[in-house]
Amino acid sequence: MTPIFIFSLPRTGSTLLQRILLSDGRCNTVGEPSFLLRLLGRDDVIQRRATYGERLVDSAHQDLRVAWPGFDEAYENGVRELALNIYRGLAGNRDWFLDKTPRYHLIADQIVRIFPDAKFILLWRHPLAVAASLSSTFRKGLWSIGDYDIDLHAGLNRLYELRELHRGRVFEIRYEDLVTNPKFELEQLGDYLRWPKLAEVLHKPLITDNQGSLGDPTGIKKYSEISANSRDTWKTNYNNWYRRKWAHNYYKTPRGNIARALGYDLTADLQAGPINLWLGIRDWRDAARWRRKIVKQTSHRRFTKEFSEHE
Repeated sequence: MTPIFIFSLPRTGSTLLQRILLSDGRCNTVGEPSFLLRLLGRDDVIQRRATYGERLVDSAHQDLRVAWPGFDEAYENGVRELALNIYRGLAGNRDWFLDKTPRYHLIADQIVRIFPDAKFILLWRHPLAVAASLSSTFRKGLWSIGDYDIDLHAGLNRLYELRELHRGRVFEIRYEDLVTNPKFELEQLGDYLRWPKLAEVLHKPLITDNQGSLGDPTGIKKYSEISANSRDTWKTNYNNWYRRKWAHNYYKTPRGNIARALGYDLTADLQAGPINLWLGIRDWRDAARWRRKIVKQTSHRRFTKEFSEHE
């Protein structure tokens, strides 16, 4: 059994890719396993909410490192053996087990180091499409997507750093290319995985169940085969001044340079078309309401401060 990790932001098509790989019958998966988030990542990478005081645990780990220089190696070896035992059990008699957990972007570099024999797929999608999909899927169309800043900012940064550090070891694929030219992309992916005839899954219906409660809540029900119909629909979400301003501001940050390097630029579609004044005011109001709510949370204030310092 060999584990496969898909590294991506949320709403990039990772559930679609998961369903494609399941369709061959040689791979198993369970929703979004996520358990490595509890085992990996220091306090400066992941801010966890826990009743026991996560920062105290991180301080204790630092004491252990000082007392014994072998602590990190022993800990990571233990995590690897634990995870592989779990993956083997979940894989059953299949050749592969697929762990598709979007927030693994926070610990992706550590995962690559700990699992030297695993395969890694780096899945990209236009970050403005990701933001629009987060809004329509999880916020009922409202632009209160501040909960996903960690993905749109730190997540994109870390995945790009992973790309630069591990070229040749990770396989890159863009959602837009996957749905437009799936045969070519799956042939390339099959070569990387040493998975003969992977592209033949295109002749089979997509698996309708990823065996878990987490994942894309809309695509599984809507599409029974690979379709490019939703590739560019996100552009219609940028239908007011607030969202277009958000998009332009996003591209003024270092994330804009990363997006351009990946082939994603601000398109003419965001420049043209009518601008709805009222919808922009509504988005501005909802975003301001979210910010006021978050400021009241002491734990999030500490997170926001440390997040800004590290990003």
